Amino acid sequence: MTHNSQPTTDDLTAFSQMEIKNYIFYLQDTLQSKLNLGLSMDDILDTEDPFEALEPLLPQEVYPILVLAMINNIRTDTVIDAVLSGLKDGICEYRNRAQKKSY
Repeated sequence: MTHNSQPTTDDLTAFSQMEIKNYIFYLQDTLQSKLNLGLSMDDILDTEDPFEALEPLLPQEVYPILVLAMINNIRTDTVIDAVLSGLKDGICEYRNRAQKKSY
């Protein structure tokens, strides 16, 4: 999956589950490339936040699972399914908060 620009949180709420999964793998591939070049997570986070668009959508208990999976390049169905399930719930909550703000 290639992106000319990173999707926003609002963009991600319109993604299908497969698109979100592909986006997670894209972020993971990008992060792994930077780590393989010798950058540390601190180096990466000093210049960008690769989790920025996902963070508002992830329940607090799922966020560390995503981060650890990305850093450690874990792609098992069990872990990815847990993240996707959390994102699905988080997207519903995010939309509900947005609707309440618009009233």
